[in-house]
Amino acid sequence: MRVLLAAPHQMSTARWVIGRGLLGSAVTRQGGDSVEHHVVDWSSAENSLRDLHSGLSQFVDATAERLEIYWCAGKGVTSSPREQLDAELDVFRRFLDLLLELPQSDRSRLGFFLASSVGGAYAGSERPPFTETTPVSPASAYGATKIAMETSLEWATRSGGWRSFIARITNLYGPGQDLEKGQGLLSVIVASYLTRRPVSIFVSLDTLRDYIFEDDCARVVVAGMDRCFTLDAGSTTIKIVGAMAAQSIGAILGENRRLRGRAPLVILGQGNGAGQASDLRVRSKVWTDLDALVRTTLPEGLDSLYRAQLSSLGAGNP
Repeated sequence: MRVLLAAPHQMSTARWVIGRGLLGSAVTRQGGDSVEHHVVDWSSAENSLRDLHSGLSQFVDATAERLEIYWCAGKGVTSSPREQLDAELDVFRRFLDLLLELPQSDRSRLGFFLASSVGGAYAGSERPPFTETTPVSPASAYGATKIAMETSLEWATRSGGWRSFIARITNLYGPGQDLEKGQGLLSVIVASYLTRRPVSIFVSLDTLRDYIFEDDCARVVVAGMDRCFTLDAGSTTIKIVGAMAAQSIGAILGENRRLRGRAPLVILGQGNGAGQASDLRVRSKVWTDLDALVRTTLPEGLDSLYRAQLSSLGAGNP
């Protein structure tokens, strides 16, 4: 006798990616047709909250069984002034308040993702490699803001009864890097080959960082969001997301030299190293099977940067 097995039920999902930077764009690509688009004006807190409220009202009207919100917004970096970071934190907390006002029927089908930072969490920590059980020790206003966002989300998740996934991300890089943010060493180094503008490096060449390619990171993020729906309502999972293989800045310069056949233009100088740790090796202990989704090697990533920047230059973009 033949037994016909029913195909597993696929949960219908609507995704809202807030923020269109390097990570937000990569997550949007991963989400495909399930991603809804709601424009947010970030020019002021009031404009942002107006658009976030409007977008949320439209988003929860979706008939999908799952509602996934990805918070990839924020222009803050380690050197950002506290006033800017405080404003970003305030907008984030007020958006969480909007979620808490939703009917329980909407909150029960909600999953929330927050992009946090390894550098922000562990800049002052000791004895790397750092794991999710390492006590956080932010060494800058940026790091303190990231931890405050994590804490606010954990509290709101428990109170609201949804599920949340926090990714403490290592150094993210990719062709979509915004060089105006003052981040993205790999992108800046690659750009020096095309622009002939030297790269200023203000930290030791022995400084260790873990670099993860944008699409690899997005794959882990989307998979983590899917998994968090298997957990109890009100729960939050924190995972370190990275390549789990730190590289020194000296090694990065050497790899570029090997790939391009000549050394990049570099100026070593004295700068403000506040909030910067010399060794940010990490090792995740949470959902470690998802680490296999990180597949881009450093040479592949660097070559992707070079080809993207070369194409952009050929198209007449600076």
